[in-house]
Amino acid sequence: MEILLKLIATLGVGMGTIFALLPGSFGLHNFRSEHGNTWRSHLAVFTWWSLMLTHPFALYRLWLGEEYHFQWLLLPVALHLLFFSLFGRNLSTR
Repeated sequence: MEILLKLIATLGVGMGTIFALLPGSFGLHNFRSEHGNTWRSHLAVFTWWSLMLTHPFALYRLWLGEEYHFQWLLLPVALHLLFFSLFGRNLSTR
């Protein structure tokens, strides 16, 4: 049963990675083109890279961690909510 839950969580993290790559990069591009080279733009880039790097970390902790496997899935979810609520609202491809 635990392996099935890990497989489902892996599928969710993989889909989250694809969602962060495609719409997230469009949202980041649109945010940076609207705000220029400001500290908010740099914060958006930092948040997006943090979002991208937490997905492999969550998968690593899910499959190779020794304790509380599923708590590490909250980190990418929280960063998704933070990034897409603050910076990635305009996902158009203009």
